Amino acid sequence: MLHIPRILLACIFAFPLNAVVAQPSIVRFDGIGAVRVGMSLSDLNRTLHTSYSRPSDPEERSCYYIDVPNQPKVGVMMLDGRVARVDVDNDVTPTAEGIHNGDSEAQARQVYGKRLNIEPHAYLPESGHYLTLFSPDRKYGIRFETEDGTITRYYAGTIQAISFIEGCS
Repeated sequence: MLHIPRILLACIFAFPLNAVVAQPSIVRFDGIGAVRVGMSLSDLNRTLHTSYSRPSDPEERSCYYIDVPNQPKVGVMMLDGRVARVDVDNDVTPTAEGIHNGDSEAQARQVYGKRLNIEPHAYLPESGHYLTLFSPDRKYGIRFETEDGTITRYYAGTIQAISFIEGCS
C-alpha cells in the first residue's frame, strides 16, 4: 500500500489551483480585472504588484504599453500618464459577455446585437471590419478587429484610445 505523508496531502489540498494556473481576467469597457481606466502608473503598480516606470525616452512618455502579469498577450496602454486602454491579443481572455479572439463576427453580432457599430477595417477593407461597442454613457468602448469573419484582436478603453488603430504608433 502506498503511503503518502499527511503533510504532503495537506499541502496539495491547501494550495489553490489558481495560484499555479492563472485564470484570464474579464475585460470590461473600463478595464480588466482590478485595472481601471484612469489609474495612474503608481495606482497600476500597486494593483498589479509591479514596479513599472515611465519610458526614459521623452518621445515615448505620452503613450506606451505595460504588460499585465500572468495574462499573456494582454497590454495596458498608458496615455498621458493614465491607463487608457487594454489590448488583448490572446484567444483566452474574454469580454464580460464571453466574446474573445477567435470567435466569429456572427457570434459577436448575436451577443451584442444592434449595439455593434460595424465599419470596414482600415487595412483590410475587403476582408475585415471594426466592430465597436460603446458603453451606455459613451465614455468607453470595446473594439474588435476582424479578418475573414473572425475576431483577431480587441481592445477596450476610452473612446479616444480605442480609436487609435495602431496603438501608440
